[in-house]
Amino acid sequence: MSRQANGFLFELDQGGWMLINPVAPHTYRIRLNDTGLFPEPALVRYGVVGQPRDRVPYSTERDGNTISVHTEAAKLCVESTDGQFRWNDSDGNACVCTTEAPWSSASAGFGMRLALLEEEAIYGLGDVAPDRIDRRGQKADMWVAGTNFHSPVPFLMSSRGWAVLMNTSWKHSIDIGKESKDRILISGPEGELDFYLICGNGYEQLMNRYTDIAGKPRLLPMWAYGLHYFCSVESGGRQIVEDALKFRQEGIPCDLIGLSDGWTAAVPDGSGSGPGDTRRLVISSDPGSESSAFIDTLHRHGFKLSLLLSCDHDVTALEGRPADLPSSSSGGETEKAWFDQLLAFIDDGVDAFKVPSQNQTIPHPDRRYANGMSDNELHNLYPILLGKQMYEGYRAKTGKRPMIHAVVGYTGMQQFTATECGKYGLRSTAVISALNSGLSGHVHTAIHMHVDEPEGIHAGFLLPWAQNNSGRHFRHPCFLEEKQRGLFRLYARLRYRLLPYLYSTAHTASLTGMPIARAMPLAFPDDPNCRRLSSQYMLGAELLVAVFTNLVYLPKGVWIDYWTGDRFEGPAAIDYKVPEHAGGPLFVRAGAIIPMRPDMDFIGQTSAERIVLHVYPHGFNETVLREDDGVSFEYEDGRVSTTRIRCEAVGDRIEIRIWRRGGTYVGMPQHRGYEVIVHTDEKPAAVHLGGERSLEQTPSSARRNPLTGWKFDRTAGTLRLFAEEAPNDGEPLRIEIGYRSPEPEQSNVQKQDSAESLPLSGRGTDETRDDSVQWLHIALDTCVLAEVEAALTSWWNGKMNVSGSPSDHWRTHLLDGCLLLIRHAERRGWSFDDGFGSDIANPLSHADIRAPEQGFSLLLQLAGEVISAAKRTVESVRHPIIRETVALVQRELHKKLSLQEAADRGGIHPVYLSRLFKKEIGLPFSDYVLQQRMQRAKALLESGMKVYEAAAASGFQDASHFSRVYSHYWGQAPIHFRNKKE
Repeated sequence: MSRQANGFLFELDQGGWMLINPVAPHTYRIRLNDTGLFPEPALVRYGVVGQPRDRVPYSTERDGNTISVHTEAAKLCVESTDGQFRWNDSDGNACVCTTEAPWSSASAGFGMRLALLEEEAIYGLGDVAPDRIDRRGQKADMWVAGTNFHSPVPFLMSSRGWAVLMNTSWKHSIDIGKESKDRILISGPEGELDFYLICGNGYEQLMNRYTDIAGKPRLLPMWAYGLHYFCSVESGGRQIVEDALKFRQEGIPCDLIGLSDGWTAAVPDGSGSGPGDTRRLVISSDPGSESSAFIDTLHRHGFKLSLLLSCDHDVTALEGRPADLPSSSSGGETEKAWFDQLLAFIDDGVDAFKVPSQNQTIPHPDRRYANGMSDNELHNLYPILLGKQMYEGYRAKTGKRPMIHAVVGYTGMQQFTATECGKYGLRSTAVISALNSGLSGHVHTAIHMHVDEPEGIHAGFLLPWAQNNSGRHFRHPCFLEEKQRGLFRLYARLRYRLLPYLYSTAHTASLTGMPIARAMPLAFPDDPNCRRLSSQYMLGAELLVAVFTNLVYLPKGVWIDYWTGDRFEGPAAIDYKVPEHAGGPLFVRAGAIIPMRPDMDFIGQTSAERIVLHVYPHGFNETVLREDDGVSFEYEDGRVSTTRIRCEAVGDRIEIRIWRRGGTYVGMPQHRGYEVIVHTDEKPAAVHLGGERSLEQTPSSARRNPLTGWKFDRTAGTLRLFAEEAPNDGEPLRIEIGYRSPEPEQSNVQKQDSAESLPLSGRGTDETRDDSVQWLHIALDTCVLAEVEAALTSWWNGKMNVSGSPSDHWRTHLLDGCLLLIRHAERRGWSFDDGFGSDIANPLSHADIRAPEQGFSLLLQLAGEVISAAKRTVESVRHPIIRETVALVQRELHKKLSLQEAADRGGIHPVYLSRLFKKEIGLPFSDYVLQQRMQRAKALLESGMKVYEAAAASGFQDASHFSRVYSHYWGQAPIHFRNKKE
C-alpha cells in the first residue's frame, strides 16, 4: 500500500491494482486496472470532468483483508483480495456495496455489480430510452445513437443517498435490475474501470456534489430563455424577415430566428457544412446587398440570429488552441480548427449556432483521430468537445455568453450546450427525456413544440427554454387558427412575464445543479406517490406543470389553479378539466412569491426598473430574486444582484418584506419599483405601506396617479399596489395587510381620507356614481373582460354602499345596471338580442334571482354579451386584414391612430389597405376612426364625464380641438351632451 499524489494505491491479492482518491469528504474516485499505471482518461484530460484541487484529509487502516479509507463524511471498505467494497456515510449507514469482484483489464474490458435493494429508486442515465424516470428494470447503452439515445449520461442516483458517475467515454452499458432485479451491472468491452462514488442527504445534495465533478450548468444569455423560432428550409432572406416581423405585428414575443438546413454548402471532404449561401441572407435582389444587412434588419427589430451547421471535422487536432490564435500555415487541413470558419459569421453579427445530430450519431469504426483515439473511445466525447470548442471560441471572440444549441450530448454537456429532446413526432416522451436530463445534471432542455394542439403549446413553453421548430413556412404560429393563435400568444407572453422567476431558477441551477424543470421525486423526495410521476414536474420551486394528461397529483400542501384561482388541498389526485383559454394544468404552490416582468416583445426591450411580484400568501415563505447583466460572464465573479422577499400570513394579517438589492452589476437600474399583486379572496380592511396607511383607489385617483393607493379586484381575487425599493440596506420595505374590521373611529377617518383624495373638495355621492359609470363605459369599449368585471364590480359596490341596506334596494340597482349596459350597446349599434333574448327583458321577473349576488352575476352575464356583440361587429367584416384593423381601432381608440401605423401592423402597403378598407367598411379609414371617436365621446359625455376627460378617452390630447371637432360633427357643443341626464 502506498500514498500517492493522486490517491491511495494498492495491489489486489488476485491481481490488478486499485487507486482510491478522496476528492471531497463525500466523494471518492475509484480506479482499477492490471498495470498500476493510471493516466488520466479523456474526460479529465480535456477538462470536461474536474475535481477540487485541494487535498482532502483522509486516513487508512487495515483489518485483515479489509482496507478502510476514512474522511469526515464517508468510509470506504475494500477487500484487498478481489476489490469488492462497501460504501458508508459518516454515520456508518450502508449506502451501496458490490456483489462480486469488479474487473478491469485490457483483454476483458471493465465492469462491476452493485447491490440493488427491493424498494430502492434509481434515477439518471440522461436522455435515453426507455421513457420513464424511475430507471429500475431498464438497461441502456451509453452510446450516442439517434433519437432514443441522444444524450446518454453514465450517472446514477439512488434513494438510499448514494450516486455513481462513470468516468469514461468508452462505450458501455448500465443494467439496473433488468438482468437480475437485485443487481446493477455496469460493464464495457474496452477501457478501464474509473468512477466516482458520492454520498449525500437526499437527491438535492447528491445533484450538487455530482455537478461539482461533472461541471455546474452555465447560464445562457438572458435572451435565450425567450422563444426561439426556426424558419422553414425553403425560406429566403425576405421571407425570413417577414416571418420575424409577424411576431411583432401579432404581439407574440420572440427573441431568436434560426435558419435550418439548406442555406449552407457541403464541404467536399465530408467534414460537415461549409460556408453559407449568402444569397439566402439578403433581403433584396440588389446585387450589392450583403448578409450583414439582413442580420442588421433582424437586430433592429430585437431578434437574434442562429445558424445551423453540421460538423464531422476532427475536433481533436487542435483541442485547446485559443479561438483567436490563427491556424498553422504549415499544417494540412486537419490542423485547422473547425471553429475558424464561424468567425466571419460572428463578425457579421450571428448570435447563436445549432449543431444537429447528423454525423455525430453514426459510428466510424475505421476512423483514427488526430489525438490517436479510436471512434469507440471518442464517439461519446465528440459532441462534448465540439460544444466546448464552440462555447470557448465564441466566448474568446465576443466576451459574451454563447447559445450553442446541440441535439446530442454526453457527460458534462451542461457546461457548454443547450439541447432539445425528442423529434417533432414525440410528445410526452420528449418531456420525460427532458426530466431525465435534469435528473442527470443537464438543465437547459427544450422540446419540439406542437403548435397545432393546445397541449403542445402548454408543454413547449413551460420548460427551461422554448423553441418552435416549424420546419415549414405555414407552421408559423401566426398562421394558426384564431383560437390557437391566441393561445400561443397567451403562453408566449406568460413565459416572458415569468422571466425573472425562470432566470433566478437558472441562477440556482448554476450554483447547485438543481434543474429548472424538476422531476417530482427530485422536488418531493419523501412522497412515495411522486416516485414514478413523469407527466408532471415542478418548474422552479413554485409552479407545478402537468403535460398531456388530465390526471394530476398534488403533493402535501395547498395548491392554487393558476388559470381559475381555485384552491386544492394535497395530497390529492384530481381529474383536472382544462379551461378553454388554457392548454394544460398549471398550479401555484400556496405561499409562493413569483417575480415577473411587464409584457414585452423581446428580452432587453425595456429595462428591469419595475418588477411585478405575485404573492400567494400562506404561512411563511421567502425567495431570492437574482439578476445580472444577462450577457457577460461577470456573474461568475459575483457581479450579481440579489433581492430577499418574504411573506408571512398569520390569522387575519399578511406581512410582506422586500429588502434592498444587494450586490451590483453593469447596467443595473438605479431605481427599482414593485407592482405587488397579492392573491386574496377577501378585501382587506386596511393596508399599510412602509408604516403609513395606504388609501384605496377610486377611478378618479387611479386616473390622476395610478401608482398610489391600493385596488382590490374581487373578480380576479387580487389586491394590487405599487411600492418603491427600501431607501437603505438596514430596514426592508414593509407591506402590511389587515382583514379585521376597523373600529368606528378608524372607519370615519378612512371615509374622510377617501373624500379628500377626490379631485374636488365636497365631491358628493352623485359624482362618485358618475365616476364609476365613466370607468365602466371605457372598460366596455376595450372589450377586455377583466377590465369590464373590475369596473362593474366598482359600480355595483358603490351603489350598494350608498343605498344603505342592500336588501331594500338591490333590485333597483340591478335594473339600473341592466339599462346602463343595454343603452351602452345600443349607442354603439351592437345588437345582442339574439344572444341574450328575452332572458334579460325583465330582470325583476326572474324567480331564481333572490339575492344581490345572483343579481350581480346576471349583470356580469349581460356585460359578457355586450363584449360578445362588440366582437361580432368586428367579426362580421369578411376580410381578415380589415377585421384585424377594425379590432385595432376599437382596442386603441384612445391612442393616436394613422393609416400608416395600421398598415405597418398588418404588414401591407398603406395604399392597398386604404382601398381595401373603404371597399369593406364603406368609409375611408380616417372617417371611420373619427366616427368611432365621436360615438365614444358622446356616450362618455352623456354618462357625466367632463369634456377634457372625454376628449382624452377618445384620443384627443387638446380639449379645445376636441370641442371644435365635436361641435362640427354633432352640430352642438360637447357641454350640451354632458348636461343631459343619464
